[in-house]
Amino acid sequence: MRLLPLLHFALLGTLCAAEQPTPPAYPLWDGQESVAEYAQRVNLPPTQTLDLGNDVKMEVVLIPAGKFIMGTPEPVPVDEDKFHKQIVLGQALLALGGGVLLVLLGFVVVRARRKRRRPQFSLALFLALAFAACVALLSGMHWRQSVQTLEKAQAEYQAAQARYDFAYDAEKPAHPVTLTKPFYMGKFVVTQEQYEAVIGANPSHFKGRDNPVEKVSWDDAQAFCKKVGMLTHKAVRLPTEAEWEYACRAGTTTTYHSGDAEADLARVAWYDGNSKDTTHSVGQKEPNAFGLYDMPGNVWEWCQDWYGEDYYGKSPA
Repeated sequence: MRLLPLLHFALLGTLCAAEQPTPPAYPLWDGQESVAEYAQRVNLPPTQTLDLGNDVKMEVVLIPAGKFIMGTPEPVPVDEDKFHKQIVLGQALLALGGGVLLVLLGFVVVRARRKRRRPQFSLALFLALAFAACVALLSGMHWRQSVQTLEKAQAEYQAAQARYDFAYDAEKPAHPVTLTKPFYMGKFVVTQEQYEAVIGANPSHFKGRDNPVEKVSWDDAQAFCKKVGMLTHKAVRLPTEAEWEYACRAGTTTTYHSGDAEADLARVAWYDGNSKDTTHSVGQKEPNAFGLYDMPGNVWEWCQDWYGEDYYGKSPA
């Protein structure tokens, strides 16, 4: 999935925390139930609050175990032959029904003129006319629907192909991934207030208590996670690339978790089209289905594992 972060500053990745020890196996999220329903099913709290000291808190939300397609999949071409057969069938039935209807109506008109009286219809003739009219009407509807469905499928394929061409090579090939255990992720990206409460310093360029911390290296992020783990007595680390993408998508398959259009992106993210070249306070945009804010946009985010042009080809499925 192509994400559009605001700035090329390093940022502390969204926090990922897991209770220890964990049960040996969890049911997978069905893609339909809410996080609260899944949490009840697996007997885990849907949210937790981490105390970072100095009256500073961090809220984390449960991310269900589940399956998803990681990366940007190559679109499958439309089977136009299948649609063309349906279109031809609809045209043929429309022509047949319309032809029979015209022949029957012509017969009625000719008979009436010969006998110099108003057209008359027997029950059999009326039923035949009604049947022919129904065949013509339904065939015409089938024809039109087939054409519209083909046009829609072609448009969706073109949009999917554009997304695939637009995606980084590192997002290919797409492959299925199963996350066998639920985990907790920060509801918001780490703020400057949270980082300073733990580390005692704020390296950010765009100052703001509720703004995301930036200009933080991967080693800085690791140090932060280690100190939060010591403060909270929990296993705390950055999310892996797979965990981050799964949490960001939240069950969606569109370009952004909010949709395919730029307007959909603008609802959930600060990016170069609306950010005015600065970071913004966390939580101002709409969350995704898991309750996570600012997953795309605002700042880049660190992940636990490595980055490489062939990452998707070498990372475990």
